[in-house]
Amino acid sequence: MRAVFSGLTTVDVIHRLDHAPDPTVKVTSTDFTLAAGGPATNAAVAYAALDAIAHDLMPTAAHPLNAPLLLTALGTGASSELLRADLQVAGLSILDATDRAAGQSTPTESEPAISSIIEHPEGRMVASTNARVAVDTAAARSLLDEALAPAHLPPSSSAADVAVVLIDGHNPALADLALRVGTASYTQSVDSDGDPFAALEDKPSHLRVLDGGSWKPWLMPLLGFVDVAVLSADFLPPLVPAGDAQAIADFLRGFGITRTIRTNGPGPVQWWWDGERGEVPVPQVNAISTMGAGDIFHGAFAWALAQHRIEGHDRLGGSESRQSARSAHSNNEATPATPVACIEFAAQVAALSTTHFGTRSWREDPALRDLVAEHRN
Repeated sequence: MRAVFSGLTTVDVIHRLDHAPDPTVKVTSTDFTLAAGGPATNAAVAYAALDAIAHDLMPTAAHPLNAPLLLTALGTGASSELLRADLQVAGLSILDATDRAAGQSTPTESEPAISSIIEHPEGRMVASTNARVAVDTAAARSLLDEALAPAHLPPSSSAADVAVVLIDGHNPALADLALRVGTASYTQSVDSDGDPFAALEDKPSHLRVLDGGSWKPWLMPLLGFVDVAVLSADFLPPLVPAGDAQAIADFLRGFGITRTIRTNGPGPVQWWWDGERGEVPVPQVNAISTMGAGDIFHGAFAWALAQHRIEGHDRLGGSESRQSARSAHSNNEATPATPVACIEFAAQVAALSTTHFGTRSWREDPALRDLVAEHRN
């Protein structure tokens, strides 16, 4: 089964200092990372790392290692090729929907965004260029068709081989496409004379996750297609009191999202799940870098959800009809009764990542293998 991630990809240049910088003095970093970044991208890298470990622990013919799909726009130019090479090494399959025609007319506006980050003992400094790469939705659809569809089934079929979908809200046209995979509306336009809610009620057999790092005005039309919202403490919809987590969960419930997870740095993770609510404490560690920790939490949570989906698919004998898809979506085949185990696992992975500098070195920690093995058991 494939996981689909859709969102922003940036070039991240990360420096580590052992002291707070003096803006008038040139300093030398004690560590350095140059890698692809962005919320969905970091989540996909985390997913790929966990899946590779799981496959190494228990390789089976029934579950071959399938690279997560990253639907994004890498842009053009030398920096985009750097991104492509880095993501391939990280184990991702890249679906690059960059609008090449737009890039030819305005080449400087088709280059990927660059984020320069300096981490030091007193905090973090970030300077970024705008995420402005134009996307080609027709090309994106073709790429998804080719990547997902068995020879005899289109991605609109509920049997499309998808374990989970995660969007970060950037590139909303790509997010909309990813959210509709596995439903009739992926290929069919909605009839204005018909049921206006038909597309929203047509559920795929997998869960669709929103990586909600912050509120974005263009999220509103996408929320009805989201099944699970995983939010940071910075996610604040309009007209909702700042810091009121319950009000945020209620706001999302108005769009049909009955499953919300809210992280809060080192504080407990709050959750609302089909009428129930609770909190999960996070491991307390000696963190040296929190860069990308939220994205890594999202990727690990998506991976844990996907394992539940894959196990449910196996219980159905590896095939699903159109009718069984909706049942699988609402029942335990796709949706765990409680998110606690998934949250605990994601929090452990994210906490481990903060004990390493940057967004990639944590993947080599031997303790990660133990976490995956424990979760699988």
